[in-house]
Amino acid sequence: MRRVLLLYTAVLLCFIALALRAEEWALATRVEHFFVVSDEAQSLFTYFKDEFQLPQVWPFYEHGTFASGGLSLGNVVLEFVSFPKADNKPLKTEFRGIAFEPKADADATAAELARRNIPHTDVRSYKSQIPGRQILAEWSSVGLTDFPPTVADVLFCDYQDRQSVADRRKAASDELARRMGGPLGIVGAAEITVGVQDLDDARRKWSALLTPSPRISDDAFVFYAGPRIRLVRAESPGIQGIVLRVRSTDRAATFLEEHRLLARDDAGRIAISPAAIEGLTIRLVDAVQGQEPANPLLGYGLGVDHDDGSIIAVSIEVSDLNKARSWVEGHSGHKLDQYKGFYGQSIMILPDLTHGVWLEFFRR
Repeated sequence: MRRVLLLYTAVLLCFIALALRAEEWALATRVEHFFVVSDEAQSLFTYFKDEFQLPQVWPFYEHGTFASGGLSLGNVVLEFVSFPKADNKPLKTEFRGIAFEPKADADATAAELARRNIPHTDVRSYKSQIPGRQILAEWSSVGLTDFPPTVADVLFCDYQDRQSVADRRKAASDELARRMGGPLGIVGAAEITVGVQDLDDARRKWSALLTPSPRISDDAFVFYAGPRIRLVRAESPGIQGIVLRVRSTDRAATFLEEHRLLARDDAGRIAISPAAIEGLTIRLVDAVQGQEPANPLLGYGLGVDHDDGSIIAVSIEVSDLNKARSWVEGHSGHKLDQYKGFYGQSIMILPDLTHGVWLEFFRR
């Protein structure tokens, strides 16, 4: 009974919030891609593509000031980057950067960062011809400065033709699904773990950056799609590693063991052996299965934060999806895109409009 009451309260707050927070907007919609830097970037790109059967989003090639290739993890792109050597010092292999998809364009993003008093670079624009394709990639970036952890690159990446980029990302994601996630059964990236020395300072700065996006705990920030960002205290700051959701950790462990790639952390959780991937930390967890409905009227898909049991997502079945969409758009001032969801045709109201609760309407 308490859970049902909380659920109805959450839904009520969502509708109230639509009117109160329409004027607020989130800087970042999701993590568009994140990247590894390494002298062995091309070899790592090839290894991940072949060994784990990750679909290629773009080939490994020179962009001018750097070289990179991108692979799909289903809900985000993993990029492998190398830079020209300025000296003979080897480049440490590590997760180095996080690139957010901005809600607005690069110029508006920079202006909003300035309004929030978040130090940042000027807008920088790039062009790159993808080899073997009649595609000219054009994008602008805005980087954050004096932002924890300062050894990592946190930036916004604004592609000029977002629809074409999204179509290519979706094609690669669909291919990963056709491959059943490859031998590891990858469903998507669950988390990027970011290590900082001063956790209180980092919480304040990351909250200022990502508000009004929801926080499922003091140190974890979630988006409408893609991996969450989790802050942890670390003696050596930087991106500590990532967590991938897989169809079955048992099957993934069997594959890894057969290929002498299995490792376990101190808690016994399985990971890809860091020795095989230049010291990177990639942990695997079982994909969370959908729960039974709390109430038949509200349908399936109630989401909870497993840390404290609080409701973070609600899915509601409606008789007329178009009418629900028109009502929400009229009251929020935000355009909603219809998509094919797990339960049928759906629309999603983002948490920045609902005080941190994901609200989905669907029609079977």
